[in-house]
Amino acid sequence: MIKKLLVTDIDETLSRGNDIPPEVVSACARLHDEGWSIMVATGRMLASSMHHIRETGTALPAIVYNGARVMDHRTSRPVFETTLDPGLALEALRVGWDCPVELQVVGDEAAFCRKDDHITGRYLTGSGIPVDRTCEAPFTPDRVYRVLFYGEMRHILPLERVLKERFGGRAEIVQAGEGYLDVLPLGVSKGSALRRWLDSLPAKPEIVVAAGDHHNDVEMLKEADLSAAPRDAAAEVLPMADVIIPSANEGGFATLADWLMGMDGVAALEAAATRSRSGGEKTELVRVAPSC
Repeated sequence: MIKKLLVTDIDETLSRGNDIPPEVVSACARLHDEGWSIMVATGRMLASSMHHIRETGTALPAIVYNGARVMDHRTSRPVFETTLDPGLALEALRVGWDCPVELQVVGDEAAFCRKDDHITGRYLTGSGIPVDRTCEAPFTPDRVYRVLFYGEMRHILPLERVLKERFGGRAEIVQAGEGYLDVLPLGVSKGSALRRWLDSLPAKPEIVVAAGDHHNDVEMLKEADLSAAPRDAAAEVLPMADVIIPSANEGGFATLADWLMGMDGVAALEAAATRSRSGGEKTELVRVAPSC
């Protein structure tokens, strides 16, 4: 039975880039020793998340595709999933096709993009994900989970406004990182995926802590008893956090882990479990450099 659950985003929360700092890997091991279970929740596909998932030492399934899928990383099979209507995906592609941004259509551990979407193609193939780069006109496979646009924020923000106007009430439009914009099935988020998975358990954890840094983490933070965000998180995310941690490149996750296992963290968890903490009260953690 899971008693204490820590759900964490990957990029800019657990780590920055594809390498997890040794101090974070060590912190995950200490959490397991103290009875914590760790769950990864990311916008990445499973293949590009595997290194991070393994480094956390978790046996739990992972929330991937920003909540469109929850997958067992040991078997690469979905626990549950929600697909995006191909017709709606096609409409979204038509809206963003001529914008100065790159794009990808995400299928089952595979992606489709245009031949001149070089950044997207290199990243996906570098992550071991099959990529079809022959799209010369808006196209989606029969099974699609999300449409993603990537580019400079000066192009992403107006595209976000247009997509929300066009697809409000039909799909979820959410920023998934700096310069990333997702079109997801209606009702899909990391938070809804977490809630659905928790509801499937024989017994719910005594405490759920969530950590994330961007708009696509907001619903997940709402589902937690205690929420955490790096101090360099998106401005809209920081008010959601009960605990502010150092940034990912300062080992913020390790700082959070040590705090959760310390006296102050235990007291905060007890207060959160009994709903006695003040809604406006925040704790800011400072990184303590490891001793030599």
